[in-house]
Amino acid sequence: MGSEGFDALIDDITARVEEAIPGASFKAMEHVREIAVSRALLETGNLRTSAETIPAPNGAAVYFPGPYSRYQEFGISHSGEQLRHETGQSLYLTSTIIQEAPKVLEILETEIRSAIE
Repeated sequence: MGSEGFDALIDDITARVEEAIPGASFKAMEHVREIAVSRALLETGNLRTSAETIPAPNGAAVYFPGPYSRYQEFGISHSGEQLRHETGQSLYLTSTIIQEAPKVLEILETEIRSAIE
């Protein structure tokens, strides 16, 4: 294979990877969303049901809307008082991102690898 053939092969692989990134990212962030929802504080259930995975220009994002989700994430009310709930935990999204990083990378690897094989 000459350098032109090699360049074409690399260009093809690059195009396939770039095409696979949005779907792979969405799948990985769906995993994060599912785990974060299971950890989110539960009072009315609105926080858990409002979570979304949203496509983004370079991948995907997990979204919990509004200031309410931030209060719950950090476990502090708008007046600065510590929040207490029987079900769920503070830092539900942050802890998920940290603890699920290996699984997220595994999902990305699997999806991108399948695109180039």
